[in-house]
Amino acid sequence: MNFKLLVVLLVFFLFISFSVSAQYLEVALVSDVGGFGDKSYNDQLRKSLIKVSENSNLKLEFRESNLMTEYQSNINYFAENDFDLIWGVGFTMEQAIKEAAQMYPETNFVLFDGVVEEKNVMSMIFNKEEEAFLAGIVAALTSNSSKVAFVGGQDTRTMRLYQLGFKAGADTVNSGVEVISRYVGSFNDFSAAKEISSELINENVDLIFYAAGAASRGIIDTAIEEDIKLITLDSADISLAPNNIITAVLKNTDYLVKQLIENFGNDNYNSEIREYGLDDNAFILEQNQLSDMLDEEKIKRIEEYKQQFLAGEIELPSVP
Repeated sequence: MNFKLLVVLLVFFLFISFSVSAQYLEVALVSDVGGFGDKSYNDQLRKSLIKVSENSNLKLEFRESNLMTEYQSNINYFAENDFDLIWGVGFTMEQAIKEAAQMYPETNFVLFDGVVEEKNVMSMIFNKEEEAFLAGIVAALTSNSSKVAFVGGQDTRTMRLYQLGFKAGADTVNSGVEVISRYVGSFNDFSAAKEISSELINENVDLIFYAAGAASRGIIDTAIEEDIKLITLDSADISLAPNNIITAVLKNTDYLVKQLIENFGNDNYNSEIREYGLDDNAFILEQNQLSDMLDEEKIKRIEEYKQQFLAGEIELPSVP
């Protein structure tokens, strides 16, 4: 190849690469009432955005919401200041994001784990069955009694998805594992959650996977008192019961945030309602805790079952 032509092509590709990576974007995150420091999705998204900014030309700003009534003003602040992409967290922010999207139709919004049907909002939702499927695999590999349980806050469709996915994961490993499901009736009833978990232990359950909101503290307390194992959806719970919680099934925010920001910067961004699952690398297990609680052989088997699912060798049951 002609040397001069080679130099021209190299300069061209470097210019294109630099243009993409150097594109200046103003990105904001508004927390829900959990605030920053919640060791949950507000913190995870903030840390993930900061990681992306280390290798991108981003201006980042954050606003913390102490009350739900602050959502609208916090979101509107960034829209009025012409930020390119404004993130909100969770279903409690749906109405505020919807109103802001209507008021500022030229601004782009992202709602993490919630749905807003507006043309300038990307709604990131997650396949609950596949998330719980990972928990079921871990449970079946961990249980000594071959009797495990799922405890949900209220009997809703979302909780049923967790229940079905959890059972599917456990059945994949060992069809002889018995899976019991219970519902607290409230996401805030600590006493009822404590009572239900005690009843499950009396039935020889030695591991509980739970999605019960604030009521989960009753389950955690019982697990500590009775020395049983737990699987959570919230990494903040690990510090409450480090000797009982096997792992947390988490959204893979580092990967998802990086992907979305890059797509936005490269004009590949689509405002849509998008459901993420295992095929999208959307879920991870909290590895530090998992490594402390399980041996390498079991951790390897978890990954093998995940790969079988991704290869289409495992199918989850259809959800009514």
